[in-house]
Amino acid sequence: MAKPQLRSAVLAQAWQRIPGVAVLSAPDGGPLTRTIKKIIDPLVVRTAARPRLGRPLLDEASAAELTQLLLADAHRLHATAEWFTHVKKQRRALRITAGNVQDVCFPLAYELATGFGTPGPDAAETAAAALRDLHGERAPGADDLAGYLADPRVAADLTEELHRRWHAATPAGKLPSAEDITQLAEFVETLADSAWHSLAESGAGHALGLALRRPGGSAAVAKAVQEISGTTAPDLGLQRGDHTAVPPLSRRDEIGAELLERSVERRVRATLRRTPADDRAPVADLVDGELSRVAAGFGLERPALAGCFALGVVVAPALRPLDGAAATAVPEFARRLNAQVAREGYVLHARRALAGGTPLTPRPDPGLVRELREFAKQFLGRLWIRLHGFDVRGETPADAADVRDLVTGVVRSTSLDLRTKVRRALVARLPELEAAS
Repeated sequence: MAKPQLRSAVLAQAWQRIPGVAVLSAPDGGPLTRTIKKIIDPLVVRTAARPRLGRPLLDEASAAELTQLLLADAHRLHATAEWFTHVKKQRRALRITAGNVQDVCFPLAYELATGFGTPGPDAAETAAAALRDLHGERAPGADDLAGYLADPRVAADLTEELHRRWHAATPAGKLPSAEDITQLAEFVETLADSAWHSLAESGAGHALGLALRRPGGSAAVAKAVQEISGTTAPDLGLQRGDHTAVPPLSRRDEIGAELLERSVERRVRATLRRTPADDRAPVADLVDGELSRVAAGFGLERPALAGCFALGVVVAPALRPLDGAAATAVPEFARRLNAQVAREGYVLHARRALAGGTPLTPRPDPGLVRELREFAKQFLGRLWIRLHGFDVRGETPADAADVRDLVTGVVRSTSLDLRTKVRRALVARLPELEAAS
């Protein structure tokens, strides 16, 4: 029988296998005490729900489970470390002195990593807004929302209503019909106005989104996507398990960053940020509207917008810029989108570096390579946010050209964001590159 292991030793060994977390680490390479207290225990391991993993001595099974939980969250912990540098800098800029820096900023950095992934070009602005929100300088309407959801009776009623609408909209055992798949496939192939109007007026988009809620729904949707696009779907970041769980009401109850499981509160906050004060409905109405939206397939109430997102789900698996040109079996529109990104200079450079074709970067930045490999996931995240804004405002694309422009624009903005990150990384490594040359 294996001897019990010190929990601190198990954490230290697992932590040292996670790259890019130096700012959260002690001099010996293990996690800081406050990292354990503010991030690992309450947010990653969730020792309140798993008290056996919080004991000072762990048996073999508990040690393995603790290690697995930590390593499974490695990407988000790396992003948390990056966000912490931005949050700390903006805290100084805003002259915020309340609370201990690590106590305040560690959980906030993890929350930003959950909601946004790795920091992008607007990281400073996002971090500053999060700090204002946390310390009381909230966006107009955010205080009203927080107060509304803080009432226990209101929160209980809203949660009950959320579950009622969710289950009422989720037909048991139903899969997308052959007609649904045909309508979506026809638009993907032709991009014609007639095919778009047929798709926009149908329930095909909603049907695909609702299918994800069945046990094993992700496999069913992946099968439909492969049938239409001829491509095996990777993890698209839509949900954590094999089917979509009911999103929580409050953002503090979110488990991950997956698109379709974001809390009602987070979605309403996004609406508050986007909507001018004069055009904003009362908070209670905004929350009620979001409950209906959450219950609909893909979290989008208008069938045309759900159809747009279904199109995105179908073309996303072809967006693999590091792999070069897409296969000929892939629809032409998806091949063009992938080619648009694959011919970017930074992508070509990354491909040469991965192949050992350039002496300047024999070891490409693993974070950037990972983001390029997850291009489809990032594209869908941006597309959903854009469509959610349309849904709140009551807008829909007018014709097939609008849909093409929308999807193409989202691919371009995703690529530009990555290009900016590559440029920053190259500038930071300039002395190293000059020495190598």
